[in-house]
Amino acid sequence: MTISKIQAESMNLADTYAFSGSVSGASVSGSAAFLARANTNAWATVADNEILAFNNDSTEDSFDTDSCYNTTTYKFVAPAAGVYIFYYSVYTANADTSNAFSFLKNSAKVASQHNNGEYFSYDTGDRDHIQTSSVIINLASGETIAVCSSGSSDVVVGHSHWGGCRLA
Repeated sequence: MTISKIQAESMNLADTYAFSGSVSGASVSGSAAFLARANTNAWATVADNEILAFNNDSTEDSFDTDSCYNTTTYKFVAPAAGVYIFYYSVYTANADTSNAFSFLKNSAKVASQHNNGEYFSYDTGDRDHIQTSSVIINLASGETIAVCSSGSSDVVVGHSHWGGCRLA
């Protein structure tokens, strides 16, 4: 079908159209979605700046639509430049009295606050609890993001998860 036919006759949605060539300017908005968790259910102590070991993106409700999450490095690799959203839910405390977590962009903690920019979530006390946080962030193609500890923290990664996707 040529453009002149569309302009002259208007487009009928019941018709079948065949196109050839390539599409330019297409958006990948909403792609590169994942949810990762761990294959273990034991308490572990993670050191400051240590990436949480979420090594499962393929069983039960875990998924990785575009193979952008690395289950060995525990990092998401942006497939294209854009705006992304990420979140985490971390089960923490045990006998530790101070637990804090953040997002790690490439090799630096994301600083989204004026003070204590390294903390996306922080809690004190020795009771078990879940810390959650999210971030909307610009990433260039190939940049990485992960969840890390912002100080020595006790976690049960088997009761924790994180995920995200490209928004625009």
